[in-house]
Amino acid sequence: MKTCKFLIKLLLSIHYLTNMRILILLFTFACLTAAHAQSMGSTNCDYKIGEFYVITKSDTCCITRTKDRQTKKCNSSDSSYELIVIWLSDKKYILRDIHYNPTTSPRVMRNDVVMTVMEINPDSHVVNAKVKGQKNRTMAVYCNK
Repeated sequence: MKTCKFLIKLLLSIHYLTNMRILILLFTFACLTAAHAQSMGSTNCDYKIGEFYVITKSDTCCITRTKDRQTKKCNSSDSSYELIVIWLSDKKYILRDIHYNPTTSPRVMRNDVVMTVMEINPDSHVVNAKVKGQKNRTMAVYCNK
């Protein structure tokens, strides 16, 4: 009788441990799946090419950038601006008004804006805009999802 009770208790504990292992495995699998789905859902947008927007004190501007062109359209204006994009390095580029100076020379000229990417975040990047004779401006550029 004692042996029978012992075997029943042993079988129940093995059954309990097996169920706990299965629950732990299922919980671990669920956590890993959720973490993977979250990482796949984050944008990690490309700061060189894509659609972006900038929010200023008085306006929001939409930006569409290709490898060598950028179009900027602000909500407060009906016109848009087409700019030439000239990459000087991985995080530094020139924006040049295509109508004022259509050259693609990689040297800084009058009225050029030199942009330096200072920080890259999953949904935005921070740039420093430098125009000769003006105070440098730092701004956040957000990915347009």
